[in-house]
Amino acid sequence: MSWEFVCTLGDVASGEFKRVTVDGIDLLVVGAENGISVIPPNCPHLEEPLENGMCDGAVLTCMKHLWQWEISSGKPVGLAEAPLKMYETKIVDQSVYVFIEEELIYEYGE
Repeated sequence: MSWEFVCTLGDVASGEFKRVTVDGIDLLVVGAENGISVIPPNCPHLEEPLENGMCDGAVLTCMKHLWQWEISSGKPVGLAEAPLKMYETKIVDQSVYVFIEEELIYEYGE
């Protein structure tokens, strides 16, 4: 449990995605209008990779069923029925760090 380097701010522009692995945990780094968000890489609905979706810097959209979230908070928008889980992040000298206490996992129904 510690702060781990993920990328630099310049690696992910607003609306872009970067998939990374830190300590064996897959993460999706999303460029937001107000910084960077780090989330689990799959949609909480049906495990669709969120990097296949779209982000305008404010709202992330999963293209499989059009669920949407505010990327800065993970709050559901529109059709989404569950929030995004989000990792705690900090920025130091243009470097993005994530705090991983445990892997954030969604429970999927069968």
